Amino acid sequence: MLLVGAMWGLHGPVLKLAYRTGLNFALVSVGEYALATLAFGLAWRARGGRWPREDRGFWLRMLLGGLVGSGVVLFLFWSYQLGPVPIAATLLFLYVPFTSILSAVVHRRRPPAREIASVGLVTAGAVLATDFLGAAGPDSLRGAPQAVLSALCFAGFFLISAGLGQRSTPVFRSFFFSGVSGLILLGVSLAAGWSLAIPSMGVPKTLLWLAVLGAVGQVVPVFLMVRSGPRLAGGLGSILTSLELPVAVGLSALLLGDPLRTSQLGGIALVLAGIALPHLRSGPLPAPGPAE
Repeated sequence: MLLVGAMWGLHGPVLKLAYRTGLNFALVSVGEYALATLAFGLAWRARGGRWPREDRGFWLRMLLGGLVGSGVVLFLFWSYQLGPVPIAATLLFLYVPFTSILSAVVHRRRPPAREIASVGLVTAGAVLATDFLGAAGPDSLRGAPQAVLSALCFAGFFLISAGLGQRSTPVFRSFFFSGVSGLILLGVSLAAGWSLAIPSMGVPKTLLWLAVLGAVGQVVPVFLMVRSGPRLAGGLGSILTSLELPVAVGLSALLLGDPLRTSQLGGIALVLAGIALPHLRSGPLPAPGPAE
């Protein structure tokens, strides 16, 4: 799961480098999902490829998951094109308070105190790291609204996919979500008139960029999550995958020359603390069992 977080953190800076070569967010998002759908589809077929026999509610939830999932990619990739990677990567973690709020509304429950404290830490960290109240110039915040919308979509996708439980296999869900999201992104791009033309670098280099981005951002991390996630207790997976944030910020400074301020580091620390807080053990650790 640490590798999952590291790969997601690497994805942002590499995506920004791809933009500098001539690719745009519409072509990248559609291309990544096309390759991910192909990879997950082949994996699904290799495991038998049986279409689940489920009720209408299941398929409506799956379609809604694909719709909301397309918003995560659309707004996040758009944000990366408009502004610095660290700001978009940090604001994406606002999915933590958004998930808490949506869950409280859907389930009509008051969040526990530790969850409320987590929301406060993540929100304060996001504000501090993006320097809304300080020296951040308007160009640095151009992609901020899109990043916030991506976080909101991510929270919605998390709740929708969690509601599916164990219905169907993870490989099939990944294949279905990727296919639906890719078709939606393609439709939005065509309707908006966004260019999907191959840049001047040519087809081979464009496909190579898309293959690298798809592997780092979609296929390999999802595969690792499917295999490793169920083996981890509680929220340890969420804590480990939060490595995405420091990796994204550090690599964007090294590869892209993005500024790295002390206040930004403090904000990132608050975000990571907020993610870990709900999953920390309270009380004494259980005594070890007898030696065998």
